[in-house]
Amino acid sequence: MMVDEAALRKASLREELTQRRKAVAPELIEQRGLKVQARLLATPYFERARTVALYAPIRGEVPTRDILTAAISEGKVVCYPLSHVHGRVLSFRAITSESELEPGRLGVREPSSAAELVPLEDIDLFAVPGLAFTREGKRLGRGGGYYDATLRAASPRSRRVGLAFSDQVVDALPSDGEDVDMDLVVTEGESFKGLFRSWDYLDT
Repeated sequence: MMVDEAALRKASLREELTQRRKAVAPELIEQRGLKVQARLLATPYFERARTVALYAPIRGEVPTRDILTAAISEGKVVCYPLSHVHGRVLSFRAITSESELEPGRLGVREPSSAAELVPLEDIDLFAVPGLAFTREGKRLGRGGGYYDATLRAASPRSRRVGLAFSDQVVDALPSDGEDVDMDLVVTEGESFKGLFRSWDYLDT
């Protein structure tokens, strides 16, 4: 049987990075998360987006509460993914307040299944969590492949922004044909433009 070296390396990195993140105090995650969110809010990607897809953070991921608040105050549509039993492409439903999120099938907070469905092709900006990113926009997720499948199915004009803390940025990551790169990686200290696509994405 042929050994998949990329898969083995990814599994090893996931274990290492997950353990490292568990050691970070919750208050530090909140403090650093405020800076990450502020950086995203200052980008043309956020400014020009009409529909924004966020995530409910788990296990030390960058918070998204300030992005939600800012987007709603600016009249944008904000949506979050639902957990799926079948298929890897996520569906997104709109909310107007964090209080509308409830525990889902996988323990991640998500909208009610009765909330308004937002078509993937309508989403202009995806805020994407991850365990690690490179400066070139490569991403290491948790291994389920949900975001990769979803981003491949989304509109080509949508923009993908990885939200991370500075210690999640690494020099290189193993990759395969299923991985989807980020257009931008935002940390509390700086941002890295991955795919070098125009900021004027709503005109392309």
